[in-house]
Amino acid sequence: MKATKQLRTLATILALACAAGAAPAADQRIPAGISPAGIPAFSEDMLNPEFWIGRLLEPNVILLDARQAAARRAAAYAPQGGFKDLQAIPATLDRAQVADWLKQAEQSPVKLAVDDAGKPVTPSLLAALKRNAGLERIAASNPARYGLSVRRAQLRTLPTERVFYAANDQRDYESLQAGILFVGEPVVIAHASVDGKWLLVMSAQGPAWVRADDIAEGARDAVFGYAARAPGRVVTGDQVRTAYTPEAPALSELLLDMGTALPIADVPADQPVNGASPYASWPLAVPVRGQGGKLEFKAALLRRSADSAPGYLPLTRANIIRQSFKLLGERYGWGHQYNARDCSGLIAEAYRSMGVLLPPSSAVQGASTAFQHQSFTDKDSHADRLKALAEAQVGDLVVVPGHVLMIVGHIKGEPYVIQDVPYAVFKDPASGAMRRTKLNQVSVTPLLPLYADDKTLYVDAMTSLVHVTRP
Repeated sequence: MKATKQLRTLATILALACAAGAAPAADQRIPAGISPAGIPAFSEDMLNPEFWIGRLLEPNVILLDARQAAARRAAAYAPQGGFKDLQAIPATLDRAQVADWLKQAEQSPVKLAVDDAGKPVTPSLLAALKRNAGLERIAASNPARYGLSVRRAQLRTLPTERVFYAANDQRDYESLQAGILFVGEPVVIAHASVDGKWLLVMSAQGPAWVRADDIAEGARDAVFGYAARAPGRVVTGDQVRTAYTPEAPALSELLLDMGTALPIADVPADQPVNGASPYASWPLAVPVRGQGGKLEFKAALLRRSADSAPGYLPLTRANIIRQSFKLLGERYGWGHQYNARDCSGLIAEAYRSMGVLLPPSSAVQGASTAFQHQSFTDKDSHADRLKALAEAQVGDLVVVPGHVLMIVGHIKGEPYVIQDVPYAVFKDPASGAMRRTKLNQVSVTPLLPLYADDKTLYVDAMTSLVHVTRP
């Protein structure tokens, strides 16, 4: 009887381990003190994805199948899902609608205070930047126009390439950077700047300004039809480039970020594409600007040796870890600056390579109705928060104001995360003094010792625990 009870207890423990995706391996000691890199409770083997995958009981179990992942993508475009449904936008735009988009586009969490030379932004300079937006030139009504991005294109809050910062010593956050468009991403074109160099567009992320020469304009059906085509190749590396081709500069060395999905071009296997045979490459159908900026589609070659897949990767815990670790060490890039990513971009692109869409904003990721959430307020105790984190699964997101982190595993019940973060802030275990280690890159760290600011631990600042992979 006693033995039977013990066996039941052991079965319960193993079942709980399976539910959390953790392997019932021998417990491992959390490193004491601060590592040479200036991170507490950390050792270099934690930078290897296989270290974390090896601790999982069933790393290759499919968490969401293709049908479920497709349903999540659709849910991301539903109300409060985080993305704008461009096909639901009326065919005719009135002045009030466009003016509201222009006003929304101007919003930025980063103060516009100094220019690239460190000189203060004057009221007259700000007024000139806003005049180029041409608010008074918006027509009473005009037909919506449509386009596709032809390259990795920066989104801006105002129609200018000039850069600004909140302070001269805070250059990791550019004031007007509003994100990027990936190659082949659809937009609704609403308005043009006074100088004609910029377009006010509504993308799935929201309204913003984009350089006019980054967009090819086409018929509605052509734009949305291209976006709906099945992916021929999905980029699974951190970034890849199409083949260099002097014969077609617009298609040469195009930068493609993780998760970008492009259809295969229909080309003869024995005929050259842009001066080279396609037999050892994947011919991709890519939008380009034709005469007058009109939309055309041409083939670009992606080497077969490039890190890509014939469709979205299976959504498994092993793939969650491997994909996110492919970005390890990449410099922090606010709003996808520096051909890089920020905290929400890291997570969004890792999941996008597996067919799940997450908005490119930590706040929206923490509130999207496409996923299950566990919300936290001031009424939730520190102990309740610790319990929730101890039960969190690999791939769950920890959202705090202005930041998001992803669980990669637990050691002795303590959660570890991958995050794209400027600093690791913690108390020195020896002296008790606050310490700030500048990371400024995609990093692996423990969660519990880290502070969101000089007073509040991440765990106590947590507003949401997002269960991305729960069906």
